Amino acid sequence: MKRALLAVLMIAFVAGCSTMSVNTDYSVDADFTKYRTFQYQNSDNDVEAASPLVHQRIVNAIRQGMSNAGLEEVDGKADVYVTYHGSTSQQIRFDTTYMTMSNWHRPGWHSGMGVTSSSTRATTITQGTLVIDIWDASTNTLVWRAIATDTLSANPERNTNAINRAVERAFRDFPPR
Repeated sequence: MKRALLAVLMIAFVAGCSTMSVNTDYSVDADFTKYRTFQYQNSDNDVEAASPLVHQRIVNAIRQGMSNAGLEEVDGKADVYVTYHGSTSQQIRFDTTYMTMSNWHRPGWHSGMGVTSSSTRATTITQGTLVIDIWDASTNTLVWRAIATDTLSANPERNTNAINRAVERAFRDFPPR
């Protein structure tokens, strides 16, 4: 059950304190000019089972990204298949605050006093990773991958916006030229 709850949160990206990281990679041997159609292939049943709404948001964003890239979704034989995978991990973030009080320069005195203190607070955050894979349907070879990572949130509106931003950034340079 805990894994299912983490899977639900995995896609809940937030632009808050962290910066979303999106990286892409592709096969230099793939001829992206021949890809005209795509089909979504479901592969992450953990997210779908834990939160059908989050799953549908991700799928919708991926479909929109593929369409914006000029590919047409088909029910039959497609040129490429697209899917996603998700994971979460717990991270510890340390925030340190420093405070200094001093009285070093008093007229006629060469001595002074200084007090410095610091306070460090450890916060556990959940980091989610979304991996989008595209593979050539005729060769069953992975041809493109995007990996987006960010801190998670429990706010559905922020999650939807962040999912859309992550997928939009991932498909910004797709297909590779």
